[in-house]
Amino acid sequence: MLTDYSQSLERLQKALGENYQHSPYILGTPGTSLACKVDPFYYLAIQPGFLKYLSRWAGMLPERVQATLVKTGNMLSDASHSLVTAKLHVFEEGRSSLAEVTASFILAGFIDQALVLYGGRQEPPSVSRLKILDSDRSRTDVLFEGKTPLAALAFGNPNQRKS
Repeated sequence: MLTDYSQSLERLQKALGENYQHSPYILGTPGTSLACKVDPFYYLAIQPGFLKYLSRWAGMLPERVQATLVKTGNMLSDASHSLVTAKLHVFEEGRSSLAEVTASFILAGFIDQALVLYGGRQEPPSVSRLKILDSDRSRTDVLFEGKTPLAALAFGNPNQRKS
């Protein structure tokens, strides 16, 4: 039997958008947010916090939230449809301090649509100032196997100054 995730997906987007409208810092602010857009196609989500809070807001079990996002292709997973995370070092562009996070990646279309439909935004947000340490690029390879990889702008070195 096939499971229809469309109602769950809409419920998740509505919960995310409504919470964003009341507390915009939940998305896009490095060091504060549950998820930040790191390139035009992906958000880096802090785990398990992102799933935990989204499940609370939507009134769904975290396992159901994860299954909905993974099985609809909105959260990157492996071939067995298991959530795949990676320990990554991230930093805010213009700052030198690094933080290690457990990250997963969510399609920007899912979050951007939630913000436009339910979060009061006229257009999707631009890419955030959150960067993944260049030397951690290989740690993302397993997450993006067979998928469009992260754009180069998602990576950086906090000790390198732009000219």
